Amino acid sequence: MRMLHTESSRHLGGQELRILMEMEGLAPYGIESVLATLPEAAIRREALRLGLRVHAVTMRGSVDPAAVVRFAWIMRREGIQLVCAHGSKDGWSAGLAARLLGLRVVRCRHVANPIRSHWLGRLVYGPLCDRIVTTAESIKRGMVERGVSAEKIVSIPTGVDASRFHTGVQKGRFRGELGLEPGRPLIGMISVLRGDKGPDVFIRAAEGVLARRPDAFMVLVGDGWMRPRLEEMARSSPCGRSLRLTGYRRDIPDIMADLDVLVLSARISEGVPQTILQAHAMLTPVVASRVGGIDEVAIHEETALCTPPGDVEALAEAVLRVLDKPEDALRRARAGRDMVLRHYTWPMTLQRMRDLYGRMVSP
Repeated sequence: MRMLHTESSRHLGGQELRILMEMEGLAPYGIESVLATLPEAAIRREALRLGLRVHAVTMRGSVDPAAVVRFAWIMRREGIQLVCAHGSKDGWSAGLAARLLGLRVVRCRHVANPIRSHWLGRLVYGPLCDRIVTTAESIKRGMVERGVSAEKIVSIPTGVDASRFHTGVQKGRFRGELGLEPGRPLIGMISVLRGDKGPDVFIRAAEGVLARRPDAFMVLVGDGWMRPRLEEMARSSPCGRSLRLTGYRRDIPDIMADLDVLVLSARISEGVPQTILQAHAMLTPVVASRVGGIDEVAIHEETALCTPPGDVEALAEAVLRVLDKPEDALRRARAGRDMVLRHYTWPMTLQRMRDLYGRMVSP
């Protein structure tokens, strides 16, 4: 099978990493994948680094005639049989190009913000695609509420690569880099730095944590458009010496192994977050916002402690509770790991995607 993945995002987060993981993971099963993305996109640079086949496409709007022509040229040149569109702008232009060539289309929906309810929204998730893949059941429910047929949608969360995220990862590498002595509490958030993820909430909550646990250290891992603003917040914070922004990192297992608490302070619903599943797999205690997608795997008092989105004080209190009651935190972490091993491993995700793509191109 020859398939084309399209993506119009400029940044590199969980959505984009899943595309790359799929492209690599499905190759041994005879699914050859090509990526088409913006020339300046971070995913393009990462795909080239991995040796994957990539085409650059400039997309100036949701429906860009030049982009439609470019996508159609790529599809014909590469002998594409199936198109999988992941972003907004590419979903329109690649979907139109695929339809002009008589190709089937899978539309992936990684985010939980409401789709357009007018005819344009119904078009991109109607005639312009054959199947829809969401990364959380909550996203599927939201789409159904907006008029998309439930029979057309399947939820396939991104599973954890247990060969990278496991309890045997050596501890101490990241702490050594930070200059932290053993036993000093380390609390971290690993995320794309944008408003819906709530990294500013994490920084504000750090002040509450450090006021009662001055021995703690807070770290924000990731990159994105909010980074300059967040760096200024950190510089002006009274806890600035115990708070660090690292930028984008590839060594997430090493970082996760050294965290005493993994925080995700998202403001709005999203897909099932990879960072929470990774923390569960490594027995790292989790504190997260109680919003759709997250609450499918961060279950309050069972696998995590959850707080209302944007509630700085509640977030700080939950982190302190994890530090003060490590036995309870370990119990929840073990339940989270059991959940991952039963339902959220990367081989499970690959098998489900492989089966879906196979059915799409079968005669």
